[in-house]
Amino acid sequence: MYLNFYRLNSKPFQITTDTRFLWLGEKHSEALATLKYGILEDKGFLLLTGDVGTGKTALIKLLVKSIDISAIVATIPDPSLEAADFFNILAEEFKMDRRFASKGDFLIYFKQFLLKAHTTDKKVLLIIDEAQRLHHDLLEQIRLLSNIELENRKLINIFFVGQTEFNRTLLEERNKAVRQRITVHYHIEPLAELETQQYIRHRLGVAGCKTEIFTIDAMRRIHAFSAGYPRLINIICDHALLTGYAGGTKAIDVSLIRDCEKELRLPEGVRPQAAGSADKSPPAPVAESPARASSRRTLMVLVFLLLATFAGLMFYQYRSEKPQRWAVEDIAPQTYKGLAGVPLLDAQKDESTAAQSPGPPAASPPPKAAAPEAVSSESLARNPFARGKVIIFFPYNSNELTPEGLAALDRIAEFLKANPSLKAEIRGYTDSVGAVNYNVSVSAFRANSIKSYLTGKGVSSSNLIAQGLGPKNPIASNDTLEGREQNRRVEIEPVL
Repeated sequence: MYLNFYRLNSKPFQITTDTRFLWLGEKHSEALATLKYGILEDKGFLLLTGDVGTGKTALIKLLVKSIDISAIVATIPDPSLEAADFFNILAEEFKMDRRFASKGDFLIYFKQFLLKAHTTDKKVLLIIDEAQRLHHDLLEQIRLLSNIELENRKLINIFFVGQTEFNRTLLEERNKAVRQRITVHYHIEPLAELETQQYIRHRLGVAGCKTEIFTIDAMRRIHAFSAGYPRLINIICDHALLTGYAGGTKAIDVSLIRDCEKELRLPEGVRPQAAGSADKSPPAPVAESPARASSRRTLMVLVFLLLATFAGLMFYQYRSEKPQRWAVEDIAPQTYKGLAGVPLLDAQKDESTAAQSPGPPAASPPPKAAAPEAVSSESLARNPFARGKVIIFFPYNSNELTPEGLAALDRIAEFLKANPSLKAEIRGYTDSVGAVNYNVSVSAFRANSIKSYLTGKGVSSSNLIAQGLGPKNPIASNDTLEGREQNRRVEIEPVL
C-alpha cells in the first residue's frame, strides 16, 4: 500500500521472521556468538529465553543459516504434543522417511540415525520453539533422547527456545534433571532507546529507504511505547507508515505516533511515558487541614470498598459465564468466503467464472436465514454485505493483505462512500496461541490497518469502529491448525 509513496522496495516492519531485516545489536550479537559456541562444542542442552517479541525466532533462523558446519537441523514449532506425535513429527523433520507405532521402534531407529550422522561428521541439532508450552512428561522424553551418546561426544544438541516463564518450568523440582543438563543459557533483553533508533533505521535501509522518514522525537516515542520490544516496534512503525500514507504525510513525527498509540491501544506492560520526558510535572499539592484529611481518608476507604465489591461481582460473573461460541448459522460467509463467494486467500481468481456459477455455501444455512446461494453476483456487486459480514483471514504471524483482499476492501469502500449514513464495525480476532495481551495487540493492529485503508479510500473515519478482541469468539477449535487459521481474521459488518 505505501511502498511507492515512501519509495521502499519491500515492507520494512513485517512481524514475520525475515533474516534479511534482522538487526544485530550488542545483545543479539552476544546471544548469537554464545549459542554458536554451544553448538560447535557439542554442549548438549542449550537455552534461549526472552519475552514475547524480543526476536528469538528470527535469531534462531539466522543461527541455523550462519552455522559454518555440516548439520542436520530439525525444528519443532509447537511442542504441545503427546509423545507419539512428537516422535513422528521429529522423524519427519529429520527426514527419516518412516512412521513409528511405538516409542521403542523410534528409539532403535533414532540411535542408528545419530550414529550414521556421527560417522559422516554431521552435527544433529533439535530446536524446540515455544518451549514454555512443553509439559513435564514430554520434557522428560526429550531429556532421555540426550542419553544416546558416545563416551566422549554428544550425538545430539537440543536447543530450547522459549518465553521467560519457561525458566519457572525448569526450576520445578521434578524438572531438575533437565535443568542440570543445560550448559549454555542466554536471555534476550528488550532494546534500549538508542538501539531502537538504530533498529528502525536499519530495517528502513534494508527496505531501500534513502531518506529519514521518522523524526528523532518520533523514534523516542516509539521506544517509550514499545518498551524496546522489536515486535511491538514493528507493529507501531508499520501502522505509522500506513497512517502517514493515508494522510499524505512523508515525514512521521511524534504527533502521528501518538495518534497511532490511541488506535492500537496496546494493553498493560507498555509504558507510554518515556523516562526523562519533557512533559510538564504536575503542580505541588495544596496543604489541607487535619479534619479535611481525615474526611478524605474515610471517603477513600468507602470508595475502595465499593469498588472492591463491584470488582468481585464482575469477576464472579465472568467466571460463571461460559465462553461465547459462534453457531454455524452465524458464520457468514463460511470457510474463507470473500465478497463474491470465493476464497479471499486464493482470492477471486476468475470473477467471471464465479459470477456464472457461484456454487452452494460450505454449510447449509438454517431455514430462518436467507440462503447464501440465493444472493446473486449482481447483488454482491451492488452490496458486498449482501451475505452478512465480510471476513478477511490472515496467515500466522502476518499482517499482509493479498491483492484480492485489497480488491475486496475497495468494494466495501465504494459501498460505504455511496451510503454515508452507514457505519461499519471492524473487529480483529486471533487464535489462542501466545500471550493474550500480544494477541489483543495484533488483532487491534489488523483491524486498525483495515480502518486506515478504508479511510484512505475516502470513507469517513467517524463511520468506522475498529477494535481488537484477540482470541475471543473463535469460529473453530484452536486445537487444530485449520481451526487456528479460521480464527485469525478481521470481520467487517455494517451497523445501521
